[in-house]
Formats: sequence, C-alpha cells, structure tokens
Amino acid sequence: MHRVLGALLFLLIGVSAVRAEKSKPVMRLSKLTGPIYLVEDEHYVATNSLVYIGPESVTVVGATWTPDTAKLLAGQIRKLTSRPIREVIDTSPDPEWSGGNAYWKRIGAQIVAHQVTNDFLRSHWTAAVAACRKNNPTYPDLPLVLPTRVLQSDFNLQHGDVRVFYLGPSHTPADVFVYFPKEKVLDAGSILKENLGNMAKADVKEYPTTLNRLKALDLPIRMIISGHWSAVHGPELVDHYLDLLEKNR
Repeated sequence: MHRVLGALLFLLIGVSAVRAEKSKPVMRLSKLTGPIYLVEDEHYVATNSLVYIGPESVTVVGATWTPDTAKLLAGQIRKLTSRPIREVIDTSPDPEWSGGNAYWKRIGAQIVAHQVTNDFLRSHWTAAVAACRKNNPTYPDLPLVLPTRVLQSDFNLQHGDVRVFYLGPSHTPADVFVYFPKEKVLDAGSILKENLGNMAKADVKEYPTTLNRLKALDLPIRMIISGHWSAVHGPELVDHYLDLLEKNR
C-alpha cells in the first residue's frame, strides 16, 4: 500500500513539474533570412522582434520587455556569435520594445532611438508601466531608463544595412519602422499586424496617413515582421491593416 501511494505521489510530482515547465514563458531565436534572426517571446504578451548579426557586431531591434528578458535574449545571441551586441534600437516607447533598456545599458550596448521615440518615452513611461501592470500584474514596476544615443531624424546602422525611419503617428505617436534593404525585410513592430490590436495610444486619424506614407516610399519589401500574432507576412499586410482601420473607424 505504501509503495502504491509513493508511486502515485511520484507520478503526481512528475506531472506537476511537466505542467510547470510547459507553462513557463519561452523565448526562441531562429534564423529568418541572411543575417537576420527572429525573436519570438512569450513573456507577458507574445511578441516578435529581430536580431541582426553583422560582420563586426550585433544589432537588436527592440529592447524586449524587461532587463530579465533582455538577459535571456543576450544569452541566446551569444550561442550564435561571439560578436559584441553593440546597438539596441528602441522601436517604440511601449514596454515590450524598451523595457529591457537597463540590461543593455549595463553590458555597454548603445541604446539607440529616434528623437520622437525618446521624447515620448521620457514623458509617458510611468503611465505605460502602470497600464501594463494593470493587464499583467506580474510585470515589474520598472524605472525609466532612457536611450543612450538619440538621433534627431531617421538614421542608419550597420553601414546602411539597417535603416530606421519615422513616418508619423500610428500605434503610438512615436513608433518607428526598421528596414533591411539587402534582405528586403521591414520590421513593423506594433504598427502592422493581422488584427487591429490595442488602440489605447493610437492616433486613429493619422494612422492611415502614416501607412500611406509607407506605401509612397515604394520600398522593395519581401517580408514584413509583425510585432504581435503571426510574425511573418508579405507586403499585403499594409493594405490589410488599412482595411482594418477603415472598418473600425
């Protein structure tokens, strides 16, 4: 009898451990195309972002949720390359794209941002964290850590192989696009996705204008990386999101 009870207890402990392991948030780093790697992060709200492994250094597109998730990503990058993580782009003032700033700063990486992103981050960080914690109570009450390098206008990194540009208000008043011209890949973060998503900080009036400016650039685009839901899309995602905005005006 004692042996049966012991066996049952052992089985229950094993099942509980498997369930706990399955419920633990996962971060995956996988090759997308050329030097570009896709980051799929299940912490808090699932996100998709990119890492660019250049010939001399690494550029991270989106600082991730927290210093802890940033550390996880850095560990995965180090399994792929010994090249230093030199730059991290704050692509948005939202916590999922700038919450990891403290870790990147601590390891000596430059946290790079467009002036408009930096300014909105400075003025709205406390409110953004409070809103995030309301929906995700386990999210830490992180202090503001600003970018270490702020550019007044659109800028290039990795000798022009990574281009960062701002076209106007969208998901927030300060989200930017990141374009990889050689690979014809556009990282759209929270700006473009298969569903409308959270519109709490969106400028509904200007959003379509911003997306039409993107179309007017006539960039050669093979893939668009969306920050939420499915990661990889074709260029038709721009028109799809314009339709969503129109239908939900």
